[in-house]
Amino acid sequence: MDAVNKVFNISLIFVTVVMSIFTCVYGYYLFTTKNLYEHGTSTYVASYKDPKTGKDVNPFSLNYYENYNDTGLEVLEWRINGYSDQNMTALYGRGFQMIFEPLFKDSAIIVPKGAYVCDSYDGISWTSMHEYTETNEDGQSKNFWYVSIDGELKAIRLDGTYTDYVEKPFFECVGVFFQRLVGYDTSYRKPVTRYYTITDIMIHFRNMIKSCSAGTGDFILPVVDLGDFIHVYDVDKNGKVDEDKIGDGGQVNAYFSMDVHYDRRGMAYADQSIYGSVAGDSDFNISGVDYDVEYWQSTLQYNIDETDFVARYSSAEQGYYYSLSSDLINELKKYDNLEIDIVFNLDKLKNNNVLGLDYYALNGLEVSSLTITSSIQKDFTLSAGSLKDTGLTSITTQNVNLINLSGVTL
Repeated sequence: MDAVNKVFNISLIFVTVVMSIFTCVYGYYLFTTKNLYEHGTSTYVASYKDPKTGKDVNPFSLNYYENYNDTGLEVLEWRINGYSDQNMTALYGRGFQMIFEPLFKDSAIIVPKGAYVCDSYDGISWTSMHEYTETNEDGQSKNFWYVSIDGELKAIRLDGTYTDYVEKPFFECVGVFFQRLVGYDTSYRKPVTRYYTITDIMIHFRNMIKSCSAGTGDFILPVVDLGDFIHVYDVDKNGKVDEDKIGDGGQVNAYFSMDVHYDRRGMAYADQSIYGSVAGDSDFNISGVDYDVEYWQSTLQYNIDETDFVARYSSAEQGYYYSLSSDLINELKKYDNLEIDIVFNLDKLKNNNVLGLDYYALNGLEVSSLTITSSIQKDFTLSAGSLKDTGLTSITTQNVNLINLSGVTL
């Protein structure tokens, strides 16, 4: 019996050695011949130098105005900062803009209503904006954009795919019906491969920003995986793009660093756009404010009162929080010689239950003084971030008990 066990063990060792050798040889074959080593490959497009300014720029920028209180339009912009040539001597900008609107009046369902595109060849000015349409459903004619990874030129493009399921034609469905009668497991729907579009990725960006823990304001998202949508390609010294994406044949992760500006209010005039245009209209202005540049430039002091604020109703607290209107904030931020004084009189507000200043109510506007008054004793909450970057260190009150959650020491 011992002799049998000994022979069995020797045979087992022999088979194990042979299988190990086979596995190594076959693995080497796959590695060198089939390029399957690229399975799971990840690429990361971080910030790189602007050749003209020497400053670091992120490959993507997002500018989102949510329009949560119906002060303008819901607009999302995506700016791509790519190189214009293989020598990486200048940046080229491609800009997309998408407007979101309710499916119908007062609908809670928000859908994309239009996509627009423009270009920048100097990094400052933008060409005339026009409507954007996908050029080719098969994805093969989609534009390449050129970026830098560790100092090497790479190409990227929106050519990710997904599987959709569509109804089969009538005669195929008849065939499926009879096949099911005899017990075949089949389906009336068939899989179809489709390419992601600009609309798809813009909807993805919108959902990403709305769910991001960073909140409103300006911030950087350093590692965003867009591997489902965008693929990265090698570029040779002559500028020719490789036919196969990096990591072709397996799950591909493509990470990007991007700048984000998130404003919960709506886009009310063209200057809020990266491109200085809304749906191709560079004179777009639905804010109701007629700006007089000469007046602003010659005025050292500007007074703001409660009529310049917009209200948000809190159903949980059954009251109203107030924020300075976004159109006025953005106009005032253009000038650095203004002394801004705010007087907020609670008695003059039409809403009875005034709770306080909303999150980021002044949105970083530098303010010289803030006075809050009431004819009767009231509590007034300064929400988190409401006084951020305003420079305020004290507030004048009359019959007002401040509940300071702003994070600013008063």
